[in-house]
Amino acid sequence: MALKDLLNEYRFDEEFIYEGLLLDISVQLKKLMEEKGITKKELAERMGVSPSYITKIFGGSNISLKTIAKVLSALEVDATLEIRDRNKTAELKFFKPRMRKTITPYLEEGNESSFVPIAG
Repeated sequence: MALKDLLNEYRFDEEFIYEGLLLDISVQLKKLMEEKGITKKELAERMGVSPSYITKIFGGSNISLKTIAKVLSALEVDATLEIRDRNKTAELKFFKPRMRKTITPYLEEGNESSFVPIAG
Protein backbone atom coordinates (compact mmCIF):
# COMPACT_ATOMS: atom_id res chain seq x y z
CA MET A 1 0.00 0.00 0.00
CA ALA A 2 1.36 3.41 -0.98
CA LEU A 3 2.02 6.09 1.61
CA LYS A 4 -0.66 8.31 0.10
CA ASP A 5 -3.21 5.50 0.51
CA LEU A 6 -2.26 5.04 4.16
CA LEU A 7 -2.51 8.78 4.78
CA ASN A 8 -5.96 8.85 3.20
CA GLU A 9 -7.12 5.81 5.15
CA TYR A 10 -6.19 7.25 8.54
CA ARG A 11 -6.54 10.99 7.97
CA PHE A 12 -9.69 11.28 10.10
CA ASP A 13 -8.46 8.94 12.82
CA GLU A 14 -8.29 10.76 16.17
CA GLU A 15 -4.80 9.47 17.01
CA PHE A 16 -3.49 10.27 13.53
CA ILE A 17 -4.78 13.84 13.81
CA TYR A 18 -3.34 14.15 17.34
CA GLU A 19 0.11 12.98 16.26
CA GLY A 20 0.01 15.31 13.26
CA LEU A 21 -0.82 18.26 15.50
CA LEU A 22 2.03 17.38 17.86
CA LEU A 23 4.41 17.25 14.92
CA ASP A 24 3.13 20.59 13.58
CA ILE A 25 3.52 22.27 16.96
CA SER A 26 6.98 20.86 17.53
CA VAL A 27 8.16 21.99 14.09
CA GLN A 28 6.73 25.48 14.54
CA LEU A 29 8.28 25.89 18.00
CA LYS A 30 11.67 24.74 16.70
CA LYS A 31 11.38 27.21 13.83
CA LEU A 32 10.67 30.05 16.28
CA MET A 33 13.70 29.04 18.34
CA GLU A 34 15.92 29.06 15.25
CA GLU A 35 14.60 32.46 14.16
CA LYS A 36 15.40 33.87 17.60
CA GLY A 37 18.75 32.06 17.85
CA ILE A 38 17.76 30.29 21.06
CA THR A 39 19.09 26.83 21.91
CA LYS A 40 17.23 24.15 23.83
CA LYS A 41 19.54 24.79 26.77
CA GLU A 42 18.73 28.52 26.74
CA LEU A 43 15.02 27.76 26.46
CA ALA A 44 15.25 25.44 29.46
CA GLU A 45 16.96 28.18 31.48
CA ARG A 46 14.30 30.74 30.51
CA MET A 47 11.53 28.32 31.48
CA GLY A 48 13.24 27.16 34.67
CA VAL A 49 13.17 23.52 33.62
CA SER A 50 15.74 20.88 32.73
CA PRO A 51 17.06 20.45 29.18
CA SER A 52 15.64 16.90 29.23
CA TYR A 53 12.17 18.39 29.77
CA ILE A 54 12.66 20.52 26.65
CA THR A 55 13.64 17.39 24.74
CA LYS A 56 10.46 15.74 25.99
CA ILE A 57 8.38 18.69 24.78
CA PHE A 58 9.92 18.58 21.32
CA GLY A 59 9.56 14.82 21.23
CA GLY A 60 5.80 15.34 21.27
CA SER A 61 5.20 13.73 24.64
CA ASN A 62 1.58 14.64 25.36
CA ILE A 63 2.18 18.37 25.73
CA SER A 64 -0.64 20.61 26.87
CA LEU A 65 -1.65 24.04 25.65
CA LYS A 66 -0.33 25.37 28.97
CA THR A 67 3.11 23.92 28.20
CA ILE A 68 3.01 25.40 24.71
CA ALA A 69 2.10 28.77 26.24
CA LYS A 70 5.10 28.50 28.62
CA VAL A 71 7.42 27.83 25.69
CA LEU A 72 5.97 30.75 23.73
CA SER A 73 6.32 33.01 26.78
CA ALA A 74 9.97 32.02 27.16
CA LEU A 75 10.46 32.77 23.45
CA GLU A 76 8.66 36.10 23.91
CA VAL A 77 6.09 35.21 21.25
CA ASP A 78 2.45 36.23 21.51
CA ALA A 79 1.03 33.57 19.19
CA THR A 80 -2.33 32.78 17.74
CA LEU A 81 -3.79 29.47 16.68
CA GLU A 82 -5.34 28.86 13.28
CA ILE A 83 -7.07 25.57 12.54
CA ARG A 84 -7.23 24.69 8.86
CA ASP A 85 -8.21 21.64 6.88
CA ARG A 86 -4.88 19.96 6.19
CA ASN A 87 -6.20 18.56 2.90
CA LYS A 88 -6.91 22.01 1.51
CA THR A 89 -3.56 23.47 2.51
CA ALA A 90 -1.34 20.41 2.23
CA GLU A 91 2.24 21.35 1.60
CA LEU A 92 5.50 19.79 2.67
CA LYS A 93 6.44 22.88 4.67
CA PHE A 94 8.06 20.98 7.50
CA PHE A 95 10.60 19.24 5.26
CA LYS A 96 13.87 20.85 4.28
CA PRO A 97 13.93 21.82 0.58
CA ARG A 98 16.16 18.88 -0.37
CA MET A 99 13.76 16.48 1.33
CA ARG A 100 10.77 17.94 -0.52
CA LYS A 101 12.36 16.87 -3.79
CA THR A 102 12.85 13.35 -2.44
CA ILE A 103 9.45 12.87 -0.82
CA THR A 104 7.11 14.72 -3.17
CA PRO A 105 7.11 12.04 -5.91
CA TYR A 106 5.92 9.47 -3.36
CA LEU A 107 2.92 11.57 -2.42
CA GLU A 108 1.82 12.37 -5.95
CA GLU A 109 -1.25 10.80 -7.48
CA GLY A 110 -0.74 7.40 -9.06
CA ASN A 111 2.49 6.40 -7.33
CA GLU A 112 2.07 2.82 -6.15
CA SER A 113 5.35 2.60 -4.26
CA SER A 114 5.20 1.80 -0.58
CA PHE A 115 8.78 2.95 0.04
CA VAL A 116 9.54 6.47 1.20
CA PRO A 117 13.20 7.34 1.70
CA ILE A 118 14.04 8.93 5.04
CA ALA A 119 17.13 11.11 5.28
CA GLY A 120 18.93 11.69 8.52
